Amino acid sequence: MTRDPMLLAALALTAVPVAAALLSGVVAAIRRPGPRTTSALQHFAAGVVFAATAIELLPAVLERSPIVAILGFAAGIVVMFSFRKLGDVITVRRDARGATGFPVGLTVATGIDFLIDGVILGAGFAASSAVGVLLTIALAVEYLFVGLSLSAVLAGTVQRRTVALTPVLLALLTVAGTAAGVIVLGSASPAVLAGVLAFGAVAFMYLATEELLVEAHEKGETSPGSIGFFIGFLLYLVLSELIH
Repeated sequence: MTRDPMLLAALALTAVPVAAALLSGVVAAIRRPGPRTTSALQHFAAGVVFAATAIELLPAVLERSPIVAILGFAAGIVVMFSFRKLGDVITVRRDARGATGFPVGLTVATGIDFLIDGVILGAGFAASSAVGVLLTIALAVEYLFVGLSLSAVLAGTVQRRTVALTPVLLALLTVAGTAAGVIVLGSASPAVLAGVLAFGAVAFMYLATEELLVEAHEKGETSPGSIGFFIGFLLYLVLSELIH
């Protein structure tokens, strides 16, 4: 696939996660699901995201350049946990001031995550169209539940219209990141793609283990809810086999 058709296809498919983000905002603005339902859905989303890492990103990385992949993975660890530390600092300072209202720190962190996701999606399309399509599916599920969590925090502090629109506005950063990823990485060497995809693997694993599953467990652990993780993984595995 040449760069221009690749770019058009990638940008067209980013409409799917953007629509998922919009849906999450609308749902939270109208009525947020209860704790147990939210926990089950977050388990499901974590399973899909983890499957995308294990089935698509890591194999694509290791077959290109293992050494560069290790460096990209290490860089991903540093960057993701640096963002976590920054978020913790912002939260502590905000709580110390007794501040309320629009959660700027959380919103900025989510926007950065969505932008990075876009670059990873662009790298996926640069690697192969099948990888790009499957990553799009994973991002759509991710955005549905990350957007839901963000909107739930916004609810009660801002107008309902802001609650509904904030996730989709942030998701537009994914469109920009995807365009940049395809343009910059469309003709990149296998080693460079390996490094970017390895970085993306860390971002996806961090989201699944440190965000979605942590929040899911805080909302209450149930056996049916935990099964959702494995159902999400299995569903992605089936889709991967059908698309490849």
